[in-house]
Amino acid sequence: MSGGFRIDPEALGRAADQAHAHADRVEQHGRNLDARTRGKLLGKGRLGQIVQRAVRPVLDSMIKDMSKAMAGGHRSIGHGLEITRKNLDAAEESIRKNLRHHARDKDKVEVKLGQSVLGEEGLRDQYKRRVATRIAGLRKQGHGPQRHLDATDDMLKARLGTPVAPFMRDGTPTYHRSAGGYIQTRNKIDPLHGPDPQKRLQGDALYRDAENPTERHSCGDFSTGFKPGEDEAFMYAEQHARSLLDPSVSGPQPIRFSLEDAWGKDGDHHERLRGFYVDPADPVDANGKVNYKPVDFRGAKMFAYFKPDNHGGYKLSTMFPEPDPARNP
Repeated sequence: MSGGFRIDPEALGRAADQAHAHADRVEQHGRNLDARTRGKLLGKGRLGQIVQRAVRPVLDSMIKDMSKAMAGGHRSIGHGLEITRKNLDAAEESIRKNLRHHARDKDKVEVKLGQSVLGEEGLRDQYKRRVATRIAGLRKQGHGPQRHLDATDDMLKARLGTPVAPFMRDGTPTYHRSAGGYIQTRNKIDPLHGPDPQKRLQGDALYRDAENPTERHSCGDFSTGFKPGEDEAFMYAEQHARSLLDPSVSGPQPIRFSLEDAWGKDGDHHERLRGFYVDPADPVDANGKVNYKPVDFRGAKMFAYFKPDNHGGYKLSTMFPEPDPARNP
């Protein structure tokens, strides 16, 4: 008798990523071949011109159409695997509901000797492992999770830095402001330095960028990220952003999209996020402590930045929420 088979959602996710990456490589090879051959003569003289007119259009069409068809085939496989993975998620949820239903029934599920049933806790653990595996993979691609998922609230505030010393205007201390009207800051600490960097880094080294130590770390008017434990939200946001990549572009690609596009129309998605900015109306209190205001993420967008991975695909460099300034005066 057959021992059955087992579907691994994590393997499905990896296979889908590989299929999409292979499609990207096929498209890139097609573009390279087209660029190297288009406009070049296939022969010289009268006979060469005849060959050129007869064969050139066919060759150009073959390069374009075959590359497109091959890439489309691999991309279809990738989409099919992603759909299968999503269907598994739906099946897991259905099983959870049935298990809860049976738990209330008098008639329990009978399990014979040698059989086992993966309960709700087991399903949940399996799904958590799949999410953790994907987030670990994204950590290797760039700094998205490290700066915008793993960072604590204190690390997000430290990334904003402290206000630049004010100047006097008509006898009143006046703070320098950015183009958006927010307080300009300095001495920003990169979350990639890890917890308590003040204990390990001295002087100017504390304010250097962890990825590029030749530069001081930079941060805009807002320091934002996902709330602790929102690994699943980060994973699905990146998955949606990756689906928006333009295969005809060979360089870096910035992607912006709404929270609803990634997570659906229902739900208070802004509550998955967190962030801070320096209070423009009262940057520093009487004791010299910086006043950091929490960000209102209603109406926010998500920004993702992808870079070529040198293998025909793309890697996630970073991803973070962009607040609506109108909601954060």
